[in-house]
Amino acid sequence: MSEEYQTVERNREEGSIGIGAMIVFIALILVAAVASTIIIKTAEELQQNAEQTSSDTRKEISGKINIVQALVNTSSATDVESMVFTAKVAAGAQNLVAQNINWLLTCGDSASYGLVAGNLGTSALGGTDAEGGTIDGTESQNADNLDGSDFGSLEMDAGTVFRFDIITNGGDCDALGGIGETMLLKIIVTDGGTTVTELKIDSLTSGASVV
Repeated sequence: MSEEYQTVERNREEGSIGIGAMIVFIALILVAAVASTIIIKTAEELQQNAEQTSSDTRKEISGKINIVQALVNTSSATDVESMVFTAKVAAGAQNLVAQNINWLLTCGDSASYGLVAGNLGTSALGGTDAEGGTIDGTESQNADNLDGSDFGSLEMDAGTVFRFDIITNGGDCDALGGIGETMLLKIIVTDGGTTVTELKIDSLTSGASVV
């Protein structure tokens, strides 16, 4: 076998080895690229989920209404007919208006259950307000400043104190607000948090605390 032939064969073998090594190298690059893409995509999704969770948590914590005081306003001989609440906007709240605040009052037990609901941006129906005036739709808004005037559509900044009425007279909780009864009040903020307050009726006297 001539030396020239051996040289050609050797070059051919070396070329085959080089091509094989290049194929393996390219395959490794492709695998690494796919793996990097998956890792980056996963990291982005985790970051987005973390940011969303953080945002939701901030809204849940900051976008809340805390009940400062709850008093009996008017009552019959046997049951509370209306209550007046003083509330405070939680720290960190932003872009909060009365129209985005709903309340839900549940009363009774498994034998007799009642539910009353409303929105602080709309008028209460029936009954009397904290000043003894009739709430029959002529009051344009349930959320009031401490002087009794409607809060309006202005944003409620963190720390804002306001009041509102809940009328039970004529509703599902009309006959379920006697002495010894317990009611549950939920203040629900749209895209925000929910505050739950237990109301315990120990007296029907106007001004008696129910918190």
